[in-house]
Amino acid sequence: MSEADRYMALPYTIEVARDERRRDAFHVARVLELEGCIAQGRTEAEARSELRDAQRLFIETMLDNGVPVPEPRPSPATARSVTRSSPSPA
Repeated sequence: MSEADRYMALPYTIEVARDERRRDAFHVARVLELEGCIAQGRTEAEARSELRDAQRLFIETMLDNGVPVPEPRPSPATARSVTRSSPSPA
């Protein structure tokens, strides 16, 4: 198992939000512990899939550059997933 694989197996916190301010509303997903690791998709599933790819590249880049990779936040459960919806425009 590579070091990147080890990090990918950790229970990071994923947040998914739907941006309804635009006509073609997208879902935006991010890894809370990896600042700047973000992806989007037309559906929540697509956003999560794109985020998984982005997360691997994000971690590999950090490792390649000798930057410490943050560990997941302590949590009583395994991976936590948060889904939020933006309020509809007034």
